[in-house]
Amino acid sequence: MTWLEALIIAFIVIGIGWITLRTGQANPEGTGSLGQKVSGLSSKVSSLNTRLSHVEEDVAELKSEAATTKDIERIEQLLSEKIATVEAKMDGHHQLSAATNRSVDRIERLLIEKGLGK
Repeated sequence: MTWLEALIIAFIVIGIGWITLRTGQANPEGTGSLGQKVSGLSSKVSSLNTRLSHVEEDVAELKSEAATTKDIERIEQLLSEKIATVEAKMDGHHQLSAATNRSVDRIERLLIEKGLGK
């Protein structure tokens, strides 16, 4: 075997080895479209992350401003106390009104009796 034959065989072996090591890299069209799809998907994901962060901020703000069950119970208790106070005042006014009506009725009867000369 001459040095030229050895060189040709070495060139072929190195070429086959190089092609074997680069498996999958020799398809620029397939990987190019895949790269574009991945890039597009990446930009969509970042856009969705931005929108999602705005929604999370809004939800956090709503949670901080929302009334809790304890707040509602406290408000109900305050309203019940106010209603009870108003009812007590109304009962007092009702009793006063009834007493005033009875007094007015007695004065009316007295004046009518005096007016008629009885």
